[in-house]
Amino acid sequence: MSLKQVVRSQTFLLMLRLFVVRTGSRIPISKSRQFSSSFAQLILSQPSRESLRIPSFSARIKEDNALPPEPLTFQGRELPDFLIKINSPVGKELFKESLNQGYAEGYFNLSSCFSHQMEPSYCGLSSLSLVLNALQVKGAPVWKGPWRWWSDELVSCCSPIEEVKKNGTTFSQFACLAKCHCDVIVKRADHITKEEFIEDLKKVCSSSDTFMVISFSRQSLQQTGDGHFSPIGAYNIERNMALVLDVARFKYPPYFASVDLLFDAMQPLDKVTNLPRGYFILSSSPRRQAIRLCELSREENGDNVMVNWTTLGKTFCQEIPSQFQTKRPKTLEEVARIVLENPSLQSLRRYMLTDTDNLSAENDYLGTLLNNISKSPLYTIVRSIHHQSIQSEEPEMPLVDHTIAFATLFLLSSPSLMFSFLEPELAKKL
Repeated sequence: MSLKQVVRSQTFLLMLRLFVVRTGSRIPISKSRQFSSSFAQLILSQPSRESLRIPSFSARIKEDNALPPEPLTFQGRELPDFLIKINSPVGKELFKESLNQGYAEGYFNLSSCFSHQMEPSYCGLSSLSLVLNALQVKGAPVWKGPWRWWSDELVSCCSPIEEVKKNGTTFSQFACLAKCHCDVIVKRADHITKEEFIEDLKKVCSSSDTFMVISFSRQSLQQTGDGHFSPIGAYNIERNMALVLDVARFKYPPYFASVDLLFDAMQPLDKVTNLPRGYFILSSSPRRQAIRLCELSREENGDNVMVNWTTLGKTFCQEIPSQFQTKRPKTLEEVARIVLENPSLQSLRRYMLTDTDNLSAENDYLGTLLNNISKSPLYTIVRSIHHQSIQSEEPEMPLVDHTIAFATLFLLSSPSLMFSFLEPELAKKL
């Protein structure tokens, strides 16, 4: 027995004697010694703390304060075998063939300004900004310092960026975004054939100034996630495969996919809209500026109101038709007055950015359009209502007022459902 163990045993014996004295127990001292000796042997026969691995008090504190396990993370995903990475030997061969066939003309414009999406939900914004940079569309917002660049977080129109970050972009919202910045042809999957899709692929991939963005379901390609947008970079006519330049570069690399699979991937219904997806053909003419009739902004006032498409839809499809049904207008002037004096549209006038005061009717596309609208009989009616509302005399010369022309365009482009309660002959004049 070691000295440490003897001292421990004797200390226990002393404590036991004190216990007997204080409690008045009648246990004989010889018995206590016998008990102490037996207890000491029991102590010596027990495994050590190290062998039992009993955590110390400080270790238990550290364990209680330990951080939760880190969330599951990924560095890229593996593509299914039937999708071919462009940097694989087979992918390189497919691209060479596409290039030799003349169906990779737009690839270099896209790849020269390619950047991945900045948020998981920005695939639509990233695809559009990539194409706008490839088209070199003028009017890009200031990115950093003196530099202008179409960046996904700066492509704002139709939907607030906070909403896009939370919910992503639907097919219709992408169409709206694209129309605000360039020329776009929208093709929903349930309105096209596979042959039409292939012909559009040939047309786009043989051009360096026209591009296609496809909206499809990832699940149909056995990828993780669901709805996604990405541009098409090339087409291989012999293999009937298209190059998808996936903007989620952190997830999947660019890959060749069968055109049959891509066509099928556009068919599943979007859970948000209950409609199939499709694709867009985007181009831009330097002589023709996109008309951003839907670009809305916040008014600098106390209530900080934002006019949105839900409000406008209710106005066009419920409020104004109900007024037509109640008031039964008989002339175009009465119809125009009901529409232009609607409280919601009066509010809209404060939020919509049209830049009508800075237009040149001779050089600007929108200015030319508004100038032509001024020749419509409805323009004269709207001008009369406008001057009555501000209690001013009409000008002697029939000058084109862009604000009045825009209001006339607003009436002419209103949905037909808004005029459903008008007399048929009156509705035909609109």
